Order: sequence, then structure tokens, then C-alpha cells
Amino acid sequence: MTLINKLSDKLLATKLLFRILCILVPSLLIGCSAKPEQWLNKESMSLPTAYQGEVFLIPEAPQALAYRIQAVRNAERYIEVEYFSWNADASGMTLWNELLAAAKRGVKVSVIVDDLLIFDEKWLVDIDRHPNLSIKLFNPFNARKMGWLTRAADFEMHRERLNHRLHEKYFNVDGQLMVLGGRNIGDDYFGFSPDANFFDLDVLVKGEVISAYEENFDQLWVSELVVPVRAVIAYSAKRHDGSFAAAYQQNIANNQMIVESIERKLELLPDPKYIEADLFPMFDSKRKRSDSQSYLRKRIEHFANINEWPQKELVLSTPYMIQSQEHDSMFSALVERDVDVTVLTNSVASNDSPFAAAYYQTYRLALLDLGIKVFEYDSHSLHSSNYFNSHGYYHNKAFIADNRISFIGSSNFDPRSDMTNLELGLLVESDEFARDLKMYLQAGNPDKFWQVGRHQDDLVWSKQNEIKLMEPRMKSNQRLTNGFYRMLKIQNEL
Repeated sequence: MTLINKLSDKLLATKLLFRILCILVPSLLIGCSAKPEQWLNKESMSLPTAYQGEVFLIPEAPQALAYRIQAVRNAERYIEVEYFSWNADASGMTLWNELLAAAKRGVKVSVIVDDLLIFDEKWLVDIDRHPNLSIKLFNPFNARKMGWLTRAADFEMHRERLNHRLHEKYFNVDGQLMVLGGRNIGDDYFGFSPDANFFDLDVLVKGEVISAYEENFDQLWVSELVVPVRAVIAYSAKRHDGSFAAAYQQNIANNQMIVESIERKLELLPDPKYIEADLFPMFDSKRKRSDSQSYLRKRIEHFANINEWPQKELVLSTPYMIQSQEHDSMFSALVERDVDVTVLTNSVASNDSPFAAAYYQTYRLALLDLGIKVFEYDSHSLHSSNYFNSHGYYHNKAFIADNRISFIGSSNFDPRSDMTNLELGLLVESDEFARDLKMYLQAGNPDKFWQVGRHQDDLVWSKQNEIKLMEPRMKSNQRLTNGFYRMLKIQNEL
């Protein structure tokens, strides 16, 4: 697995990083295959506990940030937070400041962030110095300075360990309110980026099910997989004291209009309309760090088989569709049972990972041949609630089975989420919530997707009254670059 591919989880920086590393570190393009999946054990086959709870699908990207901030301001005892990436932009710095303010009034704040995109940010240690705010980094790199060049070398020397990343997204306040979904923390996840924004989803959750996620967080917090930020990033109180305040104030000064918009969203934030449902927590195992096995996917499949769903329909939403033998077997079995399967995913133009787009480009033919309906996100889709309607990426990670069972989580439909990254999710059993989720993903946005079809030997894309015979909005140079990416034979590493 290469460092480049890890970055293909897929932030905007991937494209620029690839150009740099292809020139400076071509050896990193050589991947290593995942371990064979010939295993079954009690842990992977254990059934999740059912909880009665309440769930609410956040309808707008800016509201997803506002609900988090509101929860932090209402916190009384503790806050637990866990993310893959956390940008130091207006949204990211605002949320850090809110967490620091909560810590100053006595709330215990614990944060875990994956180290892939953390380098030498002294201000992280600066806020970690507060006795009520603790930050830990997952699977930290040794290289912290000189950017990606030294980090690439670090990865080459410690590939087996550094290949594994934390992809879980979790936000818990007082054990009373939890946010789960696919969003990381940054302007591009909350509709505030002028360059590109992700169409993503989050849910608010209430009930005893939160205790299961607290246990998962606590196990990670005390494990050897995470390290206190102050033990990783060198810090001098004499030189770096106040570095967070300085970074925060500069960011706010440069993004005053976004900050004002965030506050307006908070002032107008509606009360959530929760839906009562049966909730089933789903997790990977910490063993995944050492054995590279697909605990979360196997648990979901086992639970589905025991309960005999889906029987009629499956709607699968994923940003990245990477072909694997296991996924092919699953789709074939569903089609053989006459299950109507619909896939919602990125188009080549809207995919923020050039690697994933290149391999998906050839996979959709196999999907269509099976009779699977394929809908691709239009990179120019409009989202009226976003502060900026710019280039768009599809990032929703969910599925709906038989209009009753829904899954919201952090995992993509790719080998990396299956075998390498730590992931989590939530199964929701509720007809009403399934309707809301389907409306959010699909029915409420008919203008946001191209349906892919076949006309003889050619692909066609249709959307309302438009028909395209070529890849919609794909740049001409992508034909060449996508062919090059496929020549690398790295699809099992994505």
C-alpha cells in the first residue's frame, strides 16, 4: 500500500500530492497486496446489541457544523471526538476554539485525530496544555518537518505500521447526544469552501446506544495505537505559548463572512425532529491494525444474512466504488435473489480521488451487465444551503435495505475501508428513517445525478431532459491519466 493511496481517502490535496510524489518518489507507486481473507472468528461474527433510541438526519451541510457547535456550548461534563482529518480553516479552527472554551469552563474534552495530515502544528500542543483538553494522534509518523518528502521516506521505512489509518468519525457530548456520519472537519464538508464541497451526511443520535461508542472510543484512547500530541510534536512554552490564539485570530480575520454565516446558522438552528428506531452499533476490531481483516464488513454481512435482508431492494451510496472479488460475489448473489440494486456514487468528474475514478471507470460496465442501476453525481450540482456552490464531490456513505434497514457510517465500498482503515457505523431499523435517508440521497435530488445506461456497446448518461454520449464534464486529459493509473495495478490498495 502506498502513501499516495492513503491520501486518496480522498481529500483535495490528493491531486497535488500525486503530482509531487510521482516526480520525487516514484518508488512509492509500488503497492503491496492485502492479506487473504480466509478467516472466521467469534469476534467478527458477533451480533450487535439492539438499542431503542432516536435518530435525526441533518438536512444541510452548514447545519452539521452548527449542531456540533451547539452541542459543545451545551456540554456540561465531557466531550469525545474522533476524526480522520481536521482542517485548519474557518470551520476547523472555529470548532477547536469552541472545544477550548468548553474546557475552560470545566468540560473534559478528549480528541483523537489520525496523523496522516498532521505535521508540525505547534498550536495543537498549545491547546493540549489545558488540563481539561487532551489530544492524541492515531498511528503517528516519525517525520514531522520538510513536508511530504520526508513523510514519504518515513512511510517506506515503516510501511506495515503506517499503512493503517483511523477513518472513524465520532462526536459525543455528555453521552446525551452523538453525531455520526461520513464528514470530516473542514470548510469543504460544511459547504463553506469556494473551491469544492462534499455532498455528505450526518445523523444526530440519542439513547443508550451511545454507550457502545463510548466503549469503542475508550478502548482506543488507552491503546498503543494513539499517542499524546505533546509526545509527538516538539513544543517550547517560551516560543509557542499562545500559538493557537494567534492562528485562530488570523484565520477568523481572513474569513469573517464565513464566521458570521456560521453564527447565523446557530441562531436559526431548528430543533431536531427525532425518529424513534431500533439502533445497532457496528465497529471494526482493533485487531485490524495487525491482521488486516474486514471486521466491519463481515459483521454487517453476517447480521444481514441472519435477518434475511435485503429481500427486495438495496440502495448503496458510496463515494468510491472499487472492484474486488468479495464485492462481485455480493452483487451477484443479490441479483440471483432478484434484489433490485441501485448504486449512487461519484462520476469521474466529481470524484476527488483520481485513482478511485480511474478504476471505477471500468467497473461500472460489470455493474450494468448485472442489471444494477448506476447513478453518478454531477460535479456541478447545486446545494442551496451551502455558503458556496462550487465544484462538488459525492461523499455519502450509507445503504438502505428493503426501505427499512439503513446504515450510516465512515466506511467506503473499497478494499481500504474493508481491510486497512478502522471504521464504524450505525444500523437503523425504521421505515420512516429509511424514507428520509432515501429522499436525502436520491429522490430529493433528481437533478444531481446522471443515470448511466448502455446503448448497444456504448455508455450513455441521462439526467431529466439531457443525454450525454461522453463522460459528463470529464476533462480531456483525464483519459490519459486514468489509463496511466490503471496501469499501476493498485486497485486493491485503494
